[in-house]
Amino acid sequence: MLIIKNSQIESFIAEDDTQLVRVIREIIQEAFHEGVETYSEKKLDGMVRMGIEKARSRGFERAEDIASFVSIMFEISPEFDMNEQIDAFLKDESYPPEMKLEQLLGRTQDDVWRAAEGTYDAKSWFRDPHPED
Repeated sequence: MLIIKNSQIESFIAEDDTQLVRVIREIIQEAFHEGVETYSEKKLDGMVRMGIEKARSRGFERAEDIASFVSIMFEISPEFDMNEQIDAFLKDESYPPEMKLEQLLGRTQDDVWRAAEGTYDAKSWFRDPHPED
């Protein structure tokens, strides 16, 4: 799993989503270079924006949680959260949002992650009206 460094987290003190998108894009470009090198910055920004929207729809508000959620989307699948077990965990109100991703990463079995990874469809990034090249 991708680990976001403290120095990167500190840069999340973003004044607006434009800065948050840029910081997350830079993390994605560094961490997943071979998987995203063919995408323009504009296209990656659209993918990151979609991820930010999805993270927020799941109740995440802190920049570091949003960045982690988006990173999981790039690493596992843009629809990883649709896996039945992951979805149930994300809906579980036993954990506050600021603890939920840490708990998800620690408690989810490898076979569940593999199943979520098996649903990867690059077209998922480009559904709905998102910026193109």
